[in-house]
Amino acid sequence: MASPSPPAAFDHAPGLSLQIISLAGELWSGEVREVSLPGSEGRFGVMARHAPLLGTLREGMVSVYPLGAEPPLQVYVTGGYVEVQPGKVIVMADLALRSEDLDQARARVAAEAARSPMAVAFTDEDYARVHAELMQQRARS
Repeated sequence: MASPSPPAAFDHAPGLSLQIISLAGELWSGEVREVSLPGSEGRFGVMARHAPLLGTLREGMVSVYPLGAEPPLQVYVTGGYVEVQPGKVIVMADLALRSEDLDQARARVAAEAARSPMAVAFTDEDYARVHAELMQQRARS
């Protein structure tokens, strides 16, 4: 006797459509085999035929695993919402940056901080001298 074929609901599903949108517009969209999200109650993964879901996201990384041969992608989100349907996921983030953009943003912020008036004041020779004198007085106390 031949074994019965599995119901259609268990057929292998190749992937699902993912769209990541922030207040600045669409950041990424495409077909994925899986996406891992920072839910407000903890991380969770979504694959094709996932049960419908509407949830909130906390700050963290969204891990995207494209359907093709592309390498996984990391997207930083500051929070937002996710809508999951059996064949589609929409991430609506307050702010979203791709991981390579995040590194560039961190470098830009660090460079701006180094040029700030406060940073310049703290690297001034007079400041260094006063700081050394205070440390010596503190050591003597």
